[in-house]
Amino acid sequence: MNNTKHSTLAIIALLLLFSAPVFAELKSFEKEYTYQASEFDSKASSRTIALEQVKRLLLEELGTYLESSTEVKDFQLTKDRIVALTAGVVHTHVIDEKWDGRNYWLKAVIKADPENVARSLDTLRKDQKKSDDLEEIRRKSDQSLKEIERLQSEVTSLKNDIKAKETYNKNVATLKQDTDTRKVFSPKAKPQPAKKQAAKPSDTENKYYASSKSKKYHYPSCIYAQKINPSNLVSFKSANEARTQGYVPCKVCKPPLSD
Repeated sequence: MNNTKHSTLAIIALLLLFSAPVFAELKSFEKEYTYQASEFDSKASSRTIALEQVKRLLLEELGTYLESSTEVKDFQLTKDRIVALTAGVVHTHVIDEKWDGRNYWLKAVIKADPENVARSLDTLRKDQKKSDDLEEIRRKSDQSLKEIERLQSEVTSLKNDIKAKETYNKNVATLKQDTDTRKVFSPKAKPQPAKKQAAKPSDTENKYYASSKSKKYHYPSCIYAQKINPSNLVSFKSANEARTQGYVPCKVCKPPLSD
């Protein structure tokens, strides 16, 4: 009888062992980047460029890992396309940054479950419009960085050129907008009912979204923010910034008048 009990307990223990959930393995990728400001740069533009560069380093490293260690290797995607699509799936978090008036230093991290990211990439690659849009964003960012580098190389002769300065700022703005736009592409991002939007978003880089074709600003998690066409997306670091540009709070998610 005792032997029967022991056998039963052993079988139950084995069943529990093999039926236990397998927890996702979270991988962490960390990079830092120092950007030396040019005559055209402000603290804000220096941060935008430094952030774009550190994100590229992180996405390249993550893309290489995905290509070698997950089912992504079977998707027949080029490395550039893997990086472009991954930008729409993962989020980069700045963990430290310093500005000394001339150099902007950033340290950032991406934490993700590679298998989860691989599944999201599989979903994205099958959505032709979204994948094409993400690749177009990457292409525009590449062009903006090249134009920024060109203007920097000619800064001595162009530093008093107003049009050159405007072109420079326009390309920096494109980098920032492209970074913000990628955030709405995650296949798992779903609009939530307005009643669940009590908490402010944790994204400290851009707290609010708006459409260039509207005059209301929203929390990024708002159902109406989720519907904004990426080509019309505008973002703000504060409610004050949004209101200064003529926007008013959304009546559904109810962002503050000032913060």
